[in-house]
Amino acid sequence: MAVFTAIGLGAGATILGGAISVGGAALTAGTLALAGTAYSVSQAEKGASAQRAAAATQQRIQQQQATRQRRQAIRGSIIRRQQAAAQAQATGVADTSMVAGGLTSLSSQLGANLGFSSMMSGLGGQYTGLTAQAAQFGSQAELFGSIAGLGFGAFNRAGQIGGYFK
Repeated sequence: MAVFTAIGLGAGATILGGAISVGGAALTAGTLALAGTAYSVSQAEKGASAQRAAAATQQRIQQQQATRQRRQAIRGSIIRRQQAAAQAQATGVADTSMVAGGLTSLSSQLGANLGFSSMMSGLGGQYTGLTAQAAQFGSQAELFGSIAGLGFGAFNRAGQIGGYFK
């Protein structure tokens, strides 16, 4: 009887050792999956941060371009006003209402151009911000989809791993 008990204990220890080995492999795989997910989350955050920085830089570029265009428009308007005033002076009509109306028209046109430029600059900045936000949301959706895939994979394999312990 002692021999059969010893054989039974030896077989039980072998099965238990195999179960512990399978459990250890599952634990190692789980640890690797968690570490990979943590690293993936970290990299996704870095990517999102880089996207925000790129969007902010793009907005600064657009603001600088708009400022440059406004200055060019103002310089052009000043030059046109001076040319019109010089031509009016040369022809002797400098003090007429026609010249005053023409100079006022140049100022009005400048104001309209500056208003349009400011509006387009604002819309360009808004567009840049929204596209960066959309890219960030897309990255986050992809990341969490991967995490969900890991969870579903572990859930599907839980039955297989649990079968080793029966």
